[in-house]
Amino acid sequence: MKTIASWLSDYGLRSTLKNQRIWLTASLIIAAIYGGLFWRIAFAGPYTIPDDGRQHLFWMLRYVDPGLFPGDIIADYFQSVAPAGYKALYWLGAQIGLHPFLLSKLLPPLLGMVGTAYAFHLAMAIIPAPLVAFTSTIILNQSLWMWDELASAPTKAFNILLIVAFLHYVVRQRLLHSAVVLGLQGLFYPQTVFVSVVLLGLRTVWPQRKPKAWKFLVVGLAVAGIVLLPYAMGTSPYGPVVTLEQARTMAEFHPGSRNAFFYDNALRYWLFAARSGFLPPVVPVTICAALFLPLLCRVRLPLLKTISAEGVVLHQLSLASIVMFLASHSLLFRLHLPSRYSRHSIKIIFSIAAAMVLVALLESVLRRLSSTRLWQQSIALGLAIGFATITVGYPNLLNSFLNVVYVNSDRTALYAYLQQQPRDIRIASLAKEAENIPAVTGRSVLVSPGHSLPYHQGYYAQIRPRILDLLAAQYSPDLAQLQAVIITHDIDFWLIDESSFNLEALPKQWFRQFKPELITAIEQLQQQSPALQRLQSTCTVVSDQGKTLISAPCLLEAKE
Repeated sequence: MKTIASWLSDYGLRSTLKNQRIWLTASLIIAAIYGGLFWRIAFAGPYTIPDDGRQHLFWMLRYVDPGLFPGDIIADYFQSVAPAGYKALYWLGAQIGLHPFLLSKLLPPLLGMVGTAYAFHLAMAIIPAPLVAFTSTIILNQSLWMWDELASAPTKAFNILLIVAFLHYVVRQRLLHSAVVLGLQGLFYPQTVFVSVVLLGLRTVWPQRKPKAWKFLVVGLAVAGIVLLPYAMGTSPYGPVVTLEQARTMAEFHPGSRNAFFYDNALRYWLFAARSGFLPPVVPVTICAALFLPLLCRVRLPLLKTISAEGVVLHQLSLASIVMFLASHSLLFRLHLPSRYSRHSIKIIFSIAAAMVLVALLESVLRRLSSTRLWQQSIALGLAIGFATITVGYPNLLNSFLNVVYVNSDRTALYAYLQQQPRDIRIASLAKEAENIPAVTGRSVLVSPGHSLPYHQGYYAQIRPRILDLLAAQYSPDLAQLQAVIITHDIDFWLIDESSFNLEALPKQWFRQFKPELITAIEQLQQQSPALQRLQSTCTVVSDQGKTLISAPCLLEAKE
């Protein structure tokens, strides 16, 4: 009679071709299940859109209808900063009839499954135990689906796939394949190229000098130079990038704003903050088992003795990510955000390390329960079930899983009305609903919280005055001031919501970072009704679930 320990050894730890196929298939099945659960969310309604897609995908509606967003600086800006490969993929999709938002929903499960296959083979190259590789893919998939980095299908959705593919080909010594993936990194997520090149540099000297590693580095530098040259030589009409000194003086980069970067708490700033911190925002608790790997390696558990020499690639990736994380901090914001150089790498490193720890501990304990006695096998079975529960069954232990941040709006009357309007209309609004309008209706907004990024001075220098003008006009009791802003910005409609004139809600709005202007607005609202509020009932064209669309021509014709 086989014991649980012998089953584990024969079918989980022995690296036969059959075992590898079984566990890889199981990994892909789990990835497919997560993808299927995601699709249930993504296709929940006609106006279900990814959160990041409201920024990075909406302008791609031009691929379907080139006449959309005419003269729209927001659409032009986000189109200009999108990586070339990302744009090309969605353009090709549009040519074969795949709407950009449909493609954005189809891609994440496919990217997850391809990434799972690469992650499995990478883990096998590091430690030849199929169960470890399977467990690492489970933890990695859970890390990806617990947040919206994969689900929204922005450029960062491709990053994990491109990192694990690159590492796989590097450890397998596939020069051409490595070069191709490095090129794809530059086309989809350029920041990763820096990490990859630093890693190739580290491999030439650590753990020892390798002649072939120099060939990888030279080819890698050549590819990196080619794909990054357009960024280095190109001049953006929206540049230059904001400097560190400028950012420190801007409320937009401090706590309370949507793009907060600087925090007084050093621990939060360096480790946990979304933009400046080293660690990813959300990961499964099981990934923390990776912290025990150094200790268990000292104890020399049997399974950990089988780690191959290629295991050093995880250390190299760690160091390369740290180097670029610190470089990004020292060059703020010329290399964009520091967290982009570490958070994705950590998920890969820790998922493999955590799998090693969990399986090594299970194997070590089961070795001590190798007797065929019933009580020992009962304990062994319980441990195996417990292992499956905390790995495969981990999502069932959570109150929520697949926190993919999809926006599901059903304001069909509002959207239908706007879609019937000319393509060159412009909608003014300080409501958060303005983030949805371009993606859902294909119509331009003057500003929105999600589109008000302060990183490029040439862009934000045009967006910030718009925000301040809308803030002043919306709360001014003077009709002439409201009309002047409408004329200046060529506004066709003004969108407000139920909290727009609520004194208690006003200090909590996304534009609270503009304190002097907000204080003025509150004082005016306390003293007298704003002109826009007084004319709301007269000039409303659509009212839909707390959102009210007001005709700007009606406001211009009004007299008080």
